[in-house]
Amino acid sequence: MRTSGLVFLEGKMHRLGMTRSIWLLSALAVLWVAGCSRHDVPASKPSELRLLCGSSMATPGQEVVRLFKEQQSVAAFLDLGGSETLLPRILANAAADIFICHDPFEQKVKEAGLWTGSARVGGLRPVLLVRPGNPYHLHSVNDLTNQSLKIGIGDPRYSTCGAVFVELLEQRGLRDAVLKQVVLQARSHAEIANGLILGSLDAVVVWNYIALLYQGKTELVSTADPYPAINITVVGLKQSANPRARDAFLDFCRGETVKQIFLQQGYDATLTK
Repeated sequence: MRTSGLVFLEGKMHRLGMTRSIWLLSALAVLWVAGCSRHDVPASKPSELRLLCGSSMATPGQEVVRLFKEQQSVAAFLDLGGSETLLPRILANAAADIFICHDPFEQKVKEAGLWTGSARVGGLRPVLLVRPGNPYHLHSVNDLTNQSLKIGIGDPRYSTCGAVFVELLEQRGLRDAVLKQVVLQARSHAEIANGLILGSLDAVVVWNYIALLYQGKTELVSTADPYPAINITVVGLKQSANPRARDAFLDFCRGETVKQIFLQQGYDATLTK
């Protein structure tokens, strides 16, 4: 019985020794693989920057992001949409680092406590476009009471441009007289401009960059109508997962290069601060 017990004990000791050896070899293997991984795999991937951009700033926004990616080697993703549709996503703390918008959306981000900094890069203002030759001889919003006109504007429920235009009409006591001639209220400035180009509209009120975009097909009427300054702002968001990349993008947008991009594409630079 003692011999059997000894054999059993020796067997148990032997199995225990083998278990310890296997554990030690496994641990060494893990350390060896980890050491190799440090040499074979990059320590970290480039930061990702997620930008929400209002559709009115889509073209210059895409150009600015392209230049930033080239200079900073940062992966950046641009999500386009109406500023009024992007704002609720921001207020719901959606994953985003930057919001490219126009007034009054920067203020709304501030009021929600989600603002970390900004750069003003250009300006928007409503302008009056007519068919080449200005056949109705229009020179201000006062002339839009002509009952022969077919007018197109941005839908004031969704368009800041349309809302600002209607506010000016109210200030001048022209709301009812002019809106009688409005046959198109659209969310897209392209749709409004195309109505003018195709001949279904006689005059339209759109953002200033549209005048350059459709130069030659439409005519810009210089007016003294007193619209408020509408700034285009690049806003840093508090929920950013990459604050370093976010702040680097803001610094980049504060430079003269970005302002020139907006200016060359028809956005007023005089409104920037």
